[in-house]
Amino acid sequence: MNQLLGKVAAIAFLVEVLTNTIKTIVPNLNRKHIPFVAGLLGVVLAWSTGIGLLAALQIPIKHALLDYLVTGVVISRGANIVHDLAKTLSLSS
Repeated sequence: MNQLLGKVAAIAFLVEVLTNTIKTIVPNLNRKHIPFVAGLLGVVLAWSTGIGLLAALQIPIKHALLDYLVTGVVISRGANIVHDLAKTLSLSS
């Protein structure tokens, strides 16, 4: 579990860096589009790396794409939410 959360945190950090790079490259990008860009990056990276939180937590899921979507949204929220998730999961176990 710790290894999975480490991977998710690393990808979340990468998404933050990529999102900030995109904001620098496209300075006219409307601020309300930034969460969508981060979400898209998170889902694409979750899917391309095959990292899914629901499967790792042994939560039955019918379609793996939904797992990547959920994981991508968590990743897109940034490293802070991943850290909070890790803290919550460690307290519950």
